[in-house]
Amino acid sequence: MSGVASRYVASFFVELFSEFLRFGVHQNDLTVEEVAIICLVASESTRELRKDPFLTRTFANEDAAIPDEARPAVSLKFIYTSLGMSRETTRRRVNGLVARGYLRRSGRGFLFPAQIGDADYTFEIRGFLNRKMKDLNSYLARIPD
Repeated sequence: MSGVASRYVASFFVELFSEFLRFGVHQNDLTVEEVAIICLVASESTRELRKDPFLTRTFANEDAAIPDEARPAVSLKFIYTSLGMSRETTRRRVNGLVARGYLRRSGRGFLFPAQIGDADYTFEIRGFLNRKMKDLNSYLARIPD
């Protein structure tokens, strides 16, 4: 990694991650485990948005969200093995997140529901992340040669 400002970039991402975690914990009264579960399920539920050019063009902006029917479900086993949590703790946490509307049950597991209208609890966090992307661009512009 010679020539790459890897420590500089790593410091930015650590800052982003810790601020994101604090935001989720304090803004939504979630535990760190719950934030991790939501992030994992949201990442999997929206994976195709990052990979499929049509979905990116159609659903990348604030105008529309990928419909729940088009979102892949995540199994409980995937969640607890990915996060290194016990099955029972994960089951309780996920069921609590479903009851509170953060996740939705699907035939084969759980998904991160489309964030639209009054049910959109991620609007502020998307704004936060957009601001952080601008910060990253500013940081990258200051990287010494």
